[in-house]
Amino acid sequence: MNSSSNCKCSLTAGLVGLSLAGFLLSLYTSYVEIRAERDHSYEAMCDISERISCTKVFTSPYGRGFGLIGPLLGEDSPLNIPNGFFGIFYYFLVAGLSFSNSIRITRLTTYLIGLSNLLSVYLAYLLYFVLEDLCIVCVSTYAVNLISLILVLQKGQILVREDQVMKVIKKDR
Repeated sequence: MNSSSNCKCSLTAGLVGLSLAGFLLSLYTSYVEIRAERDHSYEAMCDISERISCTKVFTSPYGRGFGLIGPLLGEDSPLNIPNGFFGIFYYFLVAGLSFSNSIRITRLTTYLIGLSNLLSVYLAYLLYFVLEDLCIVCVSTYAVNLISLILVLQKGQILVREDQVMKVIKKDR
């Protein structure tokens, strides 16, 4: 096995590991939101103070449909679900796509992860400037998304280089 294959395997493992972390964070997010909706006295482990509270964020209008779907499609829209549910699906999808060494699939994964980072910037803005809160789970998710972007970009570069080398080798034959 050459160093390029080792590197691709390490990047794939990193992406899958980060997807697992994001999946678990999304599960926890969903659990906290559902539990808080049913029991208004519920305090999550991530509720540290008045200004450091994930429950406050998850139960805000921005905790469902990213605060966008409800106003656009209506609060009763089947797409106006807790953000954690979107995360569960998203991280499962990214983990599955990460196993591919196809340039096209890696590009698709790069676009998905890039989109999640744009969404993270939007949600971070809401978190700090609109809700004036610090959500440890949210910030952890933003970190997972950023590191995933770095890894998928590295994997894409390796795949493109390998493809270019293979084209040169075929041309020389």
